[in-house]
Amino acid sequence: MIIDNKTRIMTVDLEPDLRSSTYKSMEIIPDLLDLFDRYGIKATFFTVTNLLDKHEFEIKEIAKKHEIASHSHTHNWLTEKNSEWEMKTSLKLFKDYKIPVQGFRAPGFITTKNHFELLKKVGYSYDASLARFFPGRYNNLTMPKKPFLRNSIVEFPMPTFIPPSINSGLPYLKLFHPISKVFPKPYMFYLHPWEFLEKKELIADRSLVGNLLQRNNGKKAIIIFKNYLEKCDSNWISCREWMERSKVNNNHNNNGTRN
Repeated sequence: MIIDNKTRIMTVDLEPDLRSSTYKSMEIIPDLLDLFDRYGIKATFFTVTNLLDKHEFEIKEIAKKHEIASHSHTHNWLTEKNSEWEMKTSLKLFKDYKIPVQGFRAPGFITTKNHFELLKKVGYSYDASLARFFPGRYNNLTMPKKPFLRNSIVEFPMPTFIPPSINSGLPYLKLFHPISKVFPKPYMFYLHPWEFLEKKELIADRSLVGNLLQRNNGKKAIIIFKNYLEKCDSNWISCREWMERSKVNNNHNNNGTRN
């Protein structure tokens, strides 16, 4: 089955609460799963595996209806020194907990030069770590806008911060609300459960980026997200299902140069 224009990918980054080592946002998961059920959404939860120690039950509950993928083990940004260890440790833990995993997303969308070589070496089938642009972090303006192959790894590029897909995730919908109501809809969307916590529930982050990320958090974020879903008129699926439905393995070349 080929992907149509109404089919989009929903992703959730299951990670520590913003700029902290706490996981209060795990309390949000039951309500988020109910919301996804209400709107018929199937999602990929990119999960940090150091969550498994205390939240095995919740993660396995998610896996009953949604896809689980790796978001590293510790959520530290990848470097030349820790990248392979983060990928390998995360994948091993998922196997130990009997949770099937195919995909990976780097924390902060920060990758190393040998990112795809390591993904293949460790044993991942796909990746969702390359974002198009963010000032001071990454610049991938020439990469394809839709899933493509690189080194035998399927890449799901995130259209971050580039018009007309500036609303590639809930952080952007919140930040630019109410102007974001008129933004076009990208093929892939992402959110963090901590965005549904009130600002007072998060550890204070007075940095510019931290304040921007917390704009319209909590109940406002829930309203913004629900309105987005109602107006989006989309069929939401996981990364794994997108791969199964599409011909990405045949329709894109192996070096990621096709748009």
